[in-house]
Amino acid sequence: MMHWIFLAAAGSGIGYPSAEAALEALRARGNVEISVQDGWTIADDKPNHALWSFTPPSHPAHPAVVRRTLVRDGEHASIQMDSLCVAGAEACEGLVGEFRRINQALQDALAPRLPGNGGPAWQPTASQKVRVEEMSKAYFAARDAQRYREAYELLGSAARQQAPFEQWRQGLASAAERAGAVQQRELKRVTIYLSSQGGTPATYAAVDFSGRFANADTYCAYLIWSEQSDGSFRLVREEENFIYKETGLRLTQEQRSKMRGVYRCVD
Repeated sequence: MMHWIFLAAAGSGIGYPSAEAALEALRARGNVEISVQDGWTIADDKPNHALWSFTPPSHPAHPAVVRRTLVRDGEHASIQMDSLCVAGAEACEGLVGEFRRINQALQDALAPRLPGNGGPAWQPTASQKVRVEEMSKAYFAARDAQRYREAYELLGSAARQQAPFEQWRQGLASAAERAGAVQQRELKRVTIYLSSQGGTPATYAAVDFSGRFANADTYCAYLIWSEQSDGSFRLVREEENFIYKETGLRLTQEQRSKMRGVYRCVD
């Protein structure tokens, strides 16, 4: 089971002189998903496992930004939080406090409970694991057979709003053409956990895969599913990474290992 540690810092170690400069740089990168949620501008920096939250104009601390970065070390995971706020001390402390409460809600949901202190720790059910495994395999089977509409129907509503079907299909078709025929895709790990968005715990499942393709001898991927009120799961995030054969020929073993680490490959 993944163990979580929550760290928070209110410094200005975000690497930019202002929230506006940070947002402008993130928009310019092209590999960061930008969305607006309840007035907040959210930048999902997947390559760096970071989530940036920019305050809406109505917020007392505006303009300000909070960056939360997921750091993994084996079976332990930590959320490193940094912020940049130039408003008054009270407004800035309030901003950081908001996110500390969100993180604390997540920590409370995931922390083991000892006897006499709230009962046993939360554990996923065997049924949840079976459903997630079956849906993950069905999703990739539909994609591999180019039944893209069938696969697309497994996405959550937010994911579909961010990527209309034709845009989503074209991206996958292009990636599949470059990678070539799938030779092996193996489900390596399923991690079911509680997470908190806006302070409300919900159940998620992370599914890790590895494999190889005709043109890529290293393939690492993961899917993130969210459990719905009816017990079904919907896909909310996916990431696939390849080391193509022509690239692999130029890599040392150390370089290949580092890339696998960046891609969070599961052996």
